[in-house]
Amino acid sequence: MARKLKIGLLYGLPGTIVLSAFFAGHMSISPEADRLADPSDATAVIEPVEDVEAESSDAAAGAAAAMLGLPQYQYFPYRTTLVGNIEGTNQLFSFEIAVAVYDKKIYANSSMDVLAELELQLTPLILDQALGMNADVLLSKNGRETLKVQIKDMLNETLQKWGHSPFVHAVEITSFVVT
Repeated sequence: MARKLKIGLLYGLPGTIVLSAFFAGHMSISPEADRLADPSDATAVIEPVEDVEAESSDAAAGAAAAMLGLPQYQYFPYRTTLVGNIEGTNQLFSFEIAVAVYDKKIYANSSMDVLAELELQLTPLILDQALGMNADVLLSKNGRETLKVQIKDMLNETLQKWGHSPFVHAVEITSFVVT
């Protein structure tokens, strides 16, 4: 009999201690609202703040588009910083870009995988778009807009030439420095 009691305590007591600790912790947490109560018995109605409502509606629309699989804009940073000489000077330029894709999230991610695989081949082609421009053109807003369009067109043409469908919707310059 004593042996059965020892075995029972050895195997049963740790489980009992763990379960009672879990029960005590669970009972110490009180919910903010009673989920079983009738919703029509609400005592106070909280009015939403207008600024937060506008931001949350944009976020809600984006979340709904992602859940439903609707196309949406997704920006992916190009991992390489592009550096080159400004022709006829001893100055350097460097810039970073982000590529915008307008597609369903799963297709946009696979498109970015294609760009990641072709990154080493595309980097010199992207850099060629900026070579030949002088510092005044590169530093002007119109010059950078022209550069963005040239890079986008070149990426789509190159992707099509290499057997991929052109999927780059826009290119954004995220950083641009002339030294």
